[in-house]
Amino acid sequence: MHSVQDAQALALRYAQIVDNRTFDAMRELLVDDFTQRGPEWLCESADAFVGMLNLLADNYSATFHLVGNQLGEWQGDCYEGETYCIASHIYEKAGQGRKLDMGIRYQEQVVYAEGAYRYARRDVTVVWTSDHPLNS
Repeated sequence: MHSVQDAQALALRYAQIVDNRTFDAMRELLVDDFTQRGPEWLCESADAFVGMLNLLADNYSATFHLVGNQLGEWQGDCYEGETYCIASHIYEKAGQGRKLDMGIRYQEQVVYAEGAYRYARRDVTVVWTSDHPLNS
């Protein structure tokens, strides 16, 4: 029997892969036809999503995803739920280190197939943002 902890472990691994920048490992967590819709993007395959993750490395020197509340339920081998996250993005502008924080709510579908949990969909709603200089 599946539990919300199975979906939580998947969310934690997702955050770890993004923050460690081991983007190719993300394929292990996604079905081939994975989709993600965000405020200004749409990915319609696992390959497209993994390719898009490289933009993080191009634009930010580091990221830090703190995974919070997670609620949802399983219907057979399919989980529908929501995960809260605060995502910090470190970058430099005009010689000054900066941090862009985002309050995110993921609307997600997880499937269990062939002995593994994988995301089928993980849509992003940005609730708030805060961009400020880092202290030296």
